[in-house]
Amino acid sequence: MAISTAELAVRLLVYLFVLIGAPLSFVLMFRLLDYAAHDTLVEQFSGQQTGPDTGQLNAYFEQAAVEATTCQFCGAANGPDYTYCHNCQERLSPRN
Repeated sequence: MAISTAELAVRLLVYLFVLIGAPLSFVLMFRLLDYAAHDTLVEQFSGQQTGPDTGQLNAYFEQAAVEATTCQFCGAANGPDYTYCHNCQERLSPRN
């Protein structure tokens, strides 16, 4: 039983795809995830924000004269019963 030239070519292409294509696809996926990690949306929710929050909750706490806890990481004002910062989701230090 002889293998035809076309069947041999198909087998070699499949072999090369499995040998080279599969590892290459994992490298490309890793690079894509690495690129996505530097996205601004990921940085926004990673707790590494440097700018202070000037959102509506800050204005509300100032206007309502509610004693707000300031987040030590991003500077956002948080309510007295907040456990986590509404801006960067870091755990707030307990009051003394």
